[in-house]
Amino acid sequence: MRIPDPSRRAVIAGLAGLAASPAAAGSWSADGLHAAAARTGLAYGTAVPVERMGDRAYLAVVARECGILVPNTQTKMLSILTAPGVEDFTETDKVLRLARANGQRLRGHTLVWHDGIPAWAQPLLARANAYQAESFLRRWIGAVAGHCRGRIEAWDVVNEVLAQGEIRRADGLRETPWLAALGPDYIDLAFRILHEVDPKAAGTWNEDAVEQGVPWMEARRTLVLRRIEGMRARGVPIHRFGLQSHLASPIPIDERALRRFLRELGQMGLGIEITELDFDDRAFPADIATRDRMVADYARRYLDVVLDEPAVLNVLTWDVYDPATWLNHHPDRRRPDGLPQRALPFDAAYRRKPLWHAMHRAFAAAPDHRAARDRLRRV
Repeated sequence: MRIPDPSRRAVIAGLAGLAASPAAAGSWSADGLHAAAARTGLAYGTAVPVERMGDRAYLAVVARECGILVPNTQTKMLSILTAPGVEDFTETDKVLRLARANGQRLRGHTLVWHDGIPAWAQPLLARANAYQAESFLRRWIGAVAGHCRGRIEAWDVVNEVLAQGEIRRADGLRETPWLAALGPDYIDLAFRILHEVDPKAAGTWNEDAVEQGVPWMEARRTLVLRRIEGMRARGVPIHRFGLQSHLASPIPIDERALRRFLRELGQMGLGIEITELDFDDRAFPADIATRDRMVADYARRYLDVVLDEPAVLNVLTWDVYDPATWLNHHPDRRRPDGLPQRALPFDAAYRRKPLWHAMHRAFAAAPDHRAARDRLRRV
């Protein structure tokens, strides 16, 4: 259900109590997105790209608005295992230092991904037997999760494991080098390895295209629930599920189906994270004022459903300002008129857009689920 916007007095009273919450121990602004989210036990944050780590205006926005960060590429295999026998954590450590300086939480992204294997390792994995592939996976997760041990709240253990397009397997899994080398048990194995290396980090399955109201996404939601049921029965240490939430404007939101999916995940005892939120506006008009309003309305409809669910812990956008969005460079996501997408809460000058205000109002109006969220954050 939609919760009415609170009065100004209620919002101020809620913000005044943030200092007592563990989600409010950082240096962000009392009028920012994270401060509004923290009132109900949520955290708001963003992906941090290494190329803007020297941009003072960008860093100021991240410090002011965000209570949790996720490295964009800096904890991916292709960024760390740059050559055989080499583990380079230079860029990783920049994000770790930034989060520590700002008093922010951290997510890790991502341990196992079909698209994140460095070129030098691809032929080795392709010809590896199961023992060799498992040894490689153990060394990799041991290296990165061990380096970051105690500093990462949750790891995307597996990322985008469901097939895109035509589903060829009954389990819906994507054909990947990991599946070829280890079979479908590679997913369970990755979660177990992380738990051995850093038992306090919440293991998360991060997946795309499970949020919106079309039959093929409903089929994917069914596959997710079926696999998680099996994982829980097998004692796999999966603690959270991540909805990437790259929301496409041509596709509607089925509020009832989304609410049911979130509830079923929560009833399994999982925390839920919105991990890569942005808004593909290619179906909306070119006029900026109209487009911004439509993006903001779409965001509010989505967040009003998502934030009702007590198991939702974190909401992260995939960057914070429009020029950085990946949507402008993806052939399936570009606007047909060639205009840049307005997908994120800040514009090119780091000004707050209607999307920012819609997100802020959604956070401020969300029901208070601090007790439930605090329990789920404890692995």
